[in-house]
This record gives sequence, structure tokens and C-alpha cells, in this order.
Amino acid sequence: MMANKVNHSSCGMKKAFDLGLMDAEFAIAGHHAGLPDGGSDIDAPGTGTLAGRLKAEFPDASHWQDEIQLPACNPTQPKSTYFSMMMRTRMHESALVDADRLDAEFFVNGQVERDESELLSELKEELGPDELQNSHLLPAEKLEKCSKQVSQKIAKRNARSIGNLAAIMENRAEQFLSRSATTSLNEKRNSILRDCLERGADSSWKPGLYTLTAPTGSGKTDSSLTFALEHAKTHGLSRVIYVVPYTSIIDQTVKDFVKLLGKDNVLPHYADASFQLKEKDELSKVDLHRSFAAENWNMPVIVTTAVQFFESLFASNASKLRKLHNIANSVVVFDEAQTLPIPYLKPCIWAISDLVQSYGVSAVLCTATQPALEEMFREAMRQPALHIPEIAPLSQEERDQFKRNRIELIGHKTLDEMSQLLSNDEQVLCVVNTREEAQMVYQQLQDRCGPDGNYCLTTLQCPYDRDALLEEIRGRLAAGKSCRVVSTSLIEAGVDVDFPTAYREETGLDSILQAAGRCNREGLRDTDESIVGVFSTDEGKVAFTRQNVDAFRSTSEKFDDIASGAAVHDYFTRLFNLKGEHALDQKRILPMHERGYEGCQMPFKVIEKNFKLIDTPTVPVYVPINDDARDLCQRLMNPEQHSRSLFRRLGRYSVSVWPKHLDVLRRLGKVEPIDDEETAYILTDVGVYNSKLGLQVKEGQVPQLGDFQ
Repeated sequence: MMANKVNHSSCGMKKAFDLGLMDAEFAIAGHHAGLPDGGSDIDAPGTGTLAGRLKAEFPDASHWQDEIQLPACNPTQPKSTYFSMMMRTRMHESALVDADRLDAEFFVNGQVERDESELLSELKEELGPDELQNSHLLPAEKLEKCSKQVSQKIAKRNARSIGNLAAIMENRAEQFLSRSATTSLNEKRNSILRDCLERGADSSWKPGLYTLTAPTGSGKTDSSLTFALEHAKTHGLSRVIYVVPYTSIIDQTVKDFVKLLGKDNVLPHYADASFQLKEKDELSKVDLHRSFAAENWNMPVIVTTAVQFFESLFASNASKLRKLHNIANSVVVFDEAQTLPIPYLKPCIWAISDLVQSYGVSAVLCTATQPALEEMFREAMRQPALHIPEIAPLSQEERDQFKRNRIELIGHKTLDEMSQLLSNDEQVLCVVNTREEAQMVYQQLQDRCGPDGNYCLTTLQCPYDRDALLEEIRGRLAAGKSCRVVSTSLIEAGVDVDFPTAYREETGLDSILQAAGRCNREGLRDTDESIVGVFSTDEGKVAFTRQNVDAFRSTSEKFDDIASGAAVHDYFTRLFNLKGEHALDQKRILPMHERGYEGCQMPFKVIEKNFKLIDTPTVPVYVPINDDARDLCQRLMNPEQHSRSLFRRLGRYSVSVWPKHLDVLRRLGKVEPIDDEETAYILTDVGVYNSKLGLQVKEGQVPQLGDFQ
């Protein structure tokens, strides 16, 4: 061991600075505490920025030269933009953090349930256990040789895994394609699948940026996974990362992938994944394997959320960044690409572009309603003539064969008129813009139709209750029983329900088409008789949808078929123009990269703080609605029992409450904070909550116990 203990991150940072290794100096400085802000020349010595730390005085650490012989290295070459430079720095940080933590873990614990353990053992033997034990650094030539050998073994192992999984999808595809299509619809599904299989196997389809515009009901999830694995196999890519926009649909995606590929090959990385909800002593062997793989995304197939994916790309935190280098050399499928968040749209597009151009990534924008993003990608990639190839091109006539319903504009309605319309149907869905509207229409339906068969779905209900209600709804639909559902847009997010009739309050075209996907979803009814009525109300005119509504109205006046590809493209073009440049990068993430922030260059920490895809001032209120929830809430009141898994398990019983509604609940003594910072609350009066309706929080309308029973 070294004779003197030194601040190795700061001393290493200074040496990297002297050598002109900018990426290395940031990564070394932040491999424990995370990437620091770059700062400026006027920063005082010892401040937290890189500039300040470089000015600090440290004890002499020159004795490192007695043990380490540095190889020759060239100064960091500048990238074309500061954005690319900062992305590269995050990649270097990721690789260093992962290597450092794997090394420390292996040194302390030896073999663990982690894929890297076998290779680390081989590397230890190759380098010489005795030399390592005595902290003798081997010559750079031997280190480089061993590193290349390990890298080659990793590449072979990845290729073997991807090849095996691609073979599963090939066999599955051949089973479908070898059968005679019984309907024209099945013929078109097979055509899309065939294109995905053939283009994935085509070596001329190099790693790059692609679209897969597959209509609802065309099997796009299956087809996109087939392309991704086949493409990865063809080009020697390491893994497939499937990015899903909503937590409400990720469970089903994971189940489908696990059924096809096996649970040892699929990592579900999101807060509610089963292994994330368990305490350490509850983890099975598979859970343990997944928990390790979640740290650095070392698995053949990753299923994650857009929040997890993009917030990691713009992070400074070392743990969040640790997985980034394993995004390189992979296929990334962005499911429901039209949901890329508009306030962060341009930074997301620049990040995707940089992954494609600098890190060997193939990105697939997969959706039934392809947004008009080509111009933004041209700007980000600096390619004015860029054309994004479509993996499975279909004519409008071919797309029309997937139509399940007819969309009609039915004009302005009162909420009372809407409840009357809904009461005329035995099975019907109505999607409105606000939670209050949903509750009001539901209560009117109760008055008109009686208590049986009416449902309300909003985020004022906790996920536990919403899941239970959805199961009940699916059961009634399948049994042909009365089932009238009033919901907010949450039901549009890939929820698998099928109604003969639907209504959607006026909003953006993409949301209207998503709602239409819940009408005649299985295609068992006549298209012309499956009507989706689009209406407007006074109560539903909310500021945050005004531009979406304006763009929709303009598009609907221009196109007879508002579900056509041309109409969708027109809508998104109008919407982006209405929003304006500032709205597409609301927090000014790109200028922070290129010009810094308030005199601070390369402000990694500032960017992480500002890049929050879900950025609302809501506060979680935990609802003790059953024995499990009551036990978890009781544990929550003891700070010593706080843990990541506790908060994740409580998420099933959480309602996100806006500040003005929280003020009402606090004033009436209905909630109790869990800590002095009031980061979350426990509902102490369950009389203000009902599983059928959710939390009632309007001033003067907080019910008494028993009002809903």
C-alpha cells in the first residue's frame, strides 16, 4: 500500500489537467461525488467547481511515480460542440465509476451474482494475484494487453447472448410468416414483421437513426424487438434498450419480453420493478442478478422508462451515470416516440443524435403516430440532407386496413349532456381533460344509471386502486356487462381495454388517436359502427392544452381523415410552430451546454438539477387503505426504517397532490407530514378518500366519513 494517504481524486485530477486530458480530469474529480461544475477562472481555491479545486493546495503526492509508470497519452481532442464534449465527459465518468466500483466490490466480496465476476477472476489471475495484493502496478503494456483480451471476451459473450435471443425471434417470426394469412389484416401484420426481420439482417442497414411507424394493432412491439435483436446480431451490437414512456404499460412490456426471451435475459429497470420493491434479505437469485445489472445495465435486453433513460444522460450523479457507457454500441427503441416531452424535446433529440453519431447506437423511433422530428434531427446532426429511413413503409391505403373505428367531431357539450350520452350506452369510454371533470361526470352517471357498472379513473386514486378497477373493468367488458368509464388521459397510455364506443374531450391529435385505440381495439366490430366522438366543454379548457387544441382544430379543418399519416405530420408541425423554439427547450438545457450558466462553464450539476422530465410541484400523500398500506405508513413514521424499497412499495398507495389542494387537507387536519421538511404526507382521515372516486380535495367539498359508502 502507499506510504501516505492522499486525496487521490484531486491529485489525479491535477495530473490529468497537466497532461491536457480534459475528460479524464472531470471523471477523476467526480468518480466518487459526481461530476463537478466546470466553473470559471475567478473561482476561489477550494470551491466545489473544477476550476476552484485545481487552484487548491494539497500535500505532496509525487511518490505515486515510484509505483506507476504512465503510458504515453495524447491531449483530449475537442469535439464539434460543447454539448458533445459534455456527453463524452459523462461517458468517461460512467466507464471510470463502473470500473472503480466493480474493482472495489470484487476486492471486498469476491464472486457475487454478477456477470462480470467470472471475467474479473480471470483478469486477476492473468495480472498476478500476488502483484495486485501488494499494490504493485503492472507495466502499461501488460495492462493494455489484458484489457484488450477481456474486451474481446466481453464482445464474444455479448454476441453469443444476442445471437441466441435473435434466433428465438427469428423462429417466432418464421412460425407466423410460414402460415397462410387468414385475413388481409394478418397479411399486413406479417408484411411489417417480414420487413423488420429482413432489414435487421441486412448488413447495408448500418447502425443509425430509423423510424418504425406501425399502426395500432399491427404488432409493433413484437416487430420492433425482432428488428432490434436481428440488427444487433448483424452488426455486433451489445444489447437492446427498450425505452417506454409510461410506467402504466411497462409491466406488460416486461412480461411479454420475459415470456419470449426468459427472465435471465431481460432487465426491468423502473421504480416498481418487483426486485426494486424487496428488501435485501427477500431477493431471490434472479432478483439479485437484476439488482446488480441495474447498476450498470449489463444485460442483453433492458426495459426502462424515458425518465430513467434521459435523466441518466443528463446527470452528474456518479450512480446515475454509471450505466451510460453500456448504452454505447446498442440498439435503443423509443416506444411511443410521439410522447417525447415537448419542454425537453430538443435536448432529447440532441442526446439521441450524439449517441448515434459518436457511440455506435442505432435509435428506432417507434410509434403509430410519428411526430415531425426530421428537421430537428437535421439541426442536431448538422446534416441538412438527412432522411430518416422507415423500417416498414406502408402506403396510406395499407394503413387504412388497420382502422378500427371512425372519429367524429360532435361539437360543444355540457358535462350534463355528456353524462346523458354515456348513459345511453351499456359499454362506453369517455376521456376528459381534468380530474375534477371525471369525478363530476361519474357522479352524474351514478345518479342517472345507479351504482352498478360505472367507473372513474384518475390520478386522484392510488395505483393500487386503479389497477383493481381496471381488472374489474376488463372483466365486465369481457362478460358483456354494463361498463361506463370516465377517465383522464391515463387510460390512453397503452392500457389494454376494448370499448364499442368512446368519447374524447378536445385536446392534441396524438392523444385523441391514443384514446381511439381503446375503441374496437380487437377489431371484432364493424369500423363504421365503432364511433369515437370528439367534444369540447367549458370545464375542459385548460391552459396547458390550448396550443394542442389550436393545432388539432387547424389540422381537422384541413384533413377529412385526421388519423392519416399526413394529418399527424401536419399536426405536429403546427404544434411545434405554435410552441416556438423556447418551449422545446424550456429549461435552456442546450444553451447551458454551449455557453455555460451564469459564468460557470460546463455546469454538470446545474444541468442535472434542471433536467427533470416529470417536473411538477406535487407532493405524495400516502393512503392507508388496507393492512399492507397501514403497516408501511406506520414504518414510514420511524425515520430509522426509511429505505428505498419502503418508499417504492408505498408508491402503490400514493396520490400526487397539488399545493393548493394540499393546503386544504393540511388546514382541515386530514394529513400528517412524514418529516420536518414535509417531503410527503400520510392521509390521517380516510374519509376523504374512496377507492371508486379517489381523493376529494376541493375547498368546501371534503366529505365526511361514510359519504361514499
